[in-house]
Amino acid sequence: MKSSYLIMYPKGMEVDVHYPDFTWLCIASFAFGGVCWYLGYLGAAASWLENSSVVVSYLFYVLIVFLAFFYIRAMIIILDKKQNWLLNPEKRAVKQIFLCCLLPTVFLFGVIRPVAIPKDEWLWLPLLVIFGGILLFNIWYSVYFFVAIYHKRKHHIYELKRTVLQQNLTISDLEKQVVFLSSIENETEEITEVEAAEKETDLTEEIDLSRIKSIDPEQEEFLLNNRFLTQKIMYSQIGLFVFENNNNTPMVKLYLKADMGDSIGCEQRSLNEVVRDTNGFVQKIGRYHAVAADMIQSCNLLKGGRLRIVLKVPFEGKVDFEISAKIARRIKGWVMLQVPIEKE
Repeated sequence: MKSSYLIMYPKGMEVDVHYPDFTWLCIASFAFGGVCWYLGYLGAAASWLENSSVVVSYLFYVLIVFLAFFYIRAMIIILDKKQNWLLNPEKRAVKQIFLCCLLPTVFLFGVIRPVAIPKDEWLWLPLLVIFGGILLFNIWYSVYFFVAIYHKRKHHIYELKRTVLQQNLTISDLEKQVVFLSSIENETEEITEVEAAEKETDLTEEIDLSRIKSIDPEQEEFLLNNRFLTQKIMYSQIGLFVFENNNNTPMVKLYLKADMGDSIGCEQRSLNEVVRDTNGFVQKIGRYHAVAADMIQSCNLLKGGRLRIVLKVPFEGKVDFEISAKIARRIKGWVMLQVPIEKE
């Protein structure tokens, strides 16, 4: 005999309701059947049981109680499917009392048929006992049902909270990844824009050699501005400029000939600005380095049109720099204003 049924409730909730199986019905029937047998025995049961043994009469009452309990079980299952507690609690309560309490009570009382003795109260005592037992049986059903619903809802709410927490953590991780990727993308775009602008300038600007030739490093001044100081530096003091991009902030640093181990920040944000502000006296020899003209000690021509220039003062332990063929074609005349270019 099936002891559980899947019952549908509002908002798509399903509850697997368990009902007493055949074994529990038998146990309840033997217990309550004894009560009914005792009431019927004291009240002089049906005449056809008067000559029966005690065992036969007891089993008879057990049988009719089993039928009553089985009927109650069947009716509760039908009501759970057709008119459950969560949809129409008032109508369900009325139908439950009538179908599952009053009718089984009348049935059992009609079978027991206790004979009235001098006091009229005896007629009502068995009726109340039977009704109380069946009502207790129904209450047990209802309490079990609402406890199951409570635990079901509690578990459902816990699962929802855990799902929401997991989703929030996932969303938080995704937001962090989006912010991280956005910062990388912005940094890449800025670096690309700076490099593209410098590359484009390298290819389009031409060096005015006559103007550079007329520059006197001992007389010309480079205005150095930053948030800490403003000072004028003679061209003859300039050693090397370095371009850096830290935390998406382009920065140009100046190293003087007198101290190539210490840098000074400039207001310029690219080496092209340095070349422009020094009227071409300083030229780029790579993407990240630019040197003053009088810093060049010698220059050699390498294979493929590349150049190697040797500085008068080493920078970070490095004396010579190799220059790409593209930059070499542009600054070749500028170099020759200072030193001859010799084949290596």
